[in-house]
Amino acid sequence: MARASSTDEFVRLRDRLREVEAALREAEAEEARLVAEIAKVDEQAGYYDSLAGEMKRDLQPSSLSGLVRSLRR
Repeated sequence: MARASSTDEFVRLRDRLREVEAALREAEAEEARLVAEIAKVDEQAGYYDSLAGEMKRDLQPSSLSGLVRSLRR
């Protein structure tokens, strides 16, 4: 009886180990996917930050001296 019990325990632990290893693989795959997604978001944020800066420069009102020069033409 003790022999069967230890064999059952071994099988149970082996199965549990396989489950944990599978869960770990899934977690690592999810981590890789999230890291790639974060990299894309960082890239997009950098692009939009630079675009916003360009738009602010393009849309700023002209300086008074620039306005006077344009009226003289």
